[in-house]
Amino acid sequence: MIRKPTFSNRAALVCGVFCLGVAGAGNAQGTVDVSSDSRPARPKAKTEEPPLRPAANTDVQKLLGEAQDLQGRHRYFDALAKLDQAEKLTPEDPNIFNTRGAIYLVPAVRDFDKAQEQFEKAQVLAPTALAPKFNLAELFFVKQKFAESEAGFAALLKDFPKLQIGVRHLVVFKVLISQAEQGKIDAANATLKTHFTFMDDTPAYYFAKASIAFAQKKEDDAKEWIEKAKVIFKPVDNSPYLDSLMETRHIPNIMMSPVNVK
Repeated sequence: MIRKPTFSNRAALVCGVFCLGVAGAGNAQGTVDVSSDSRPARPKAKTEEPPLRPAANTDVQKLLGEAQDLQGRHRYFDALAKLDQAEKLTPEDPNIFNTRGAIYLVPAVRDFDKAQEQFEKAQVLAPTALAPKFNLAELFFVKQKFAESEAGFAALLKDFPKLQIGVRHLVVFKVLISQAEQGKIDAANATLKTHFTFMDDTPAYYFAKASIAFAQKKEDDAKEWIEKAKVIFKPVDNSPYLDSLMETRHIPNIMMSPVNVK
């Protein structure tokens, strides 16, 4: 079961997008619905994103879909139980480990060591896939090891030069915010100038501006940029960028759910 990707929360950022080899932001094509503004739609570029191989066992596909659904409803331990069942059926399916690692990055059940172990297992089983590589870089990001996350996300851009725009902009944004958090403001501004404009079909430009302003202690400016993004783009498009600012502690983490949500 492969569902249309969304970025509704931490689980979606790391799992719903990068669990079954489907990647995108906003909608399945990685573009933004511009019906609410005057910007023309851009042509869709060809992309090349090596996926995790899909689960061959239909029972495993069903269990993975159920695990992701439970994850989206914050029933994390029930989701982990589904993954345990799936692993018994196909112990070498990288999707299982990648999904499990994503759950261990959710703030409510966060365990960095377990997340890293799962992502590394997924990478061994699918060494050319985007998903585990992205998630390992994201692991450094949420641990606030920004030099390592900058290097990890920069490597993704080099290794996967044809990422669809929604994913590519998010990865570049992660590079930029990692630079800003290290105090590398000139480098962050250079990344912004090279990769983003206010006419882009993603909110990356606005959140890049906000991230640099936050790093410079210009909170009012940063909040203005965030508000501009909220006016132009839909919540689903802004969500992964807001999530990154939550991880850097620049805005409150309103998405953290109690551990025992049923």
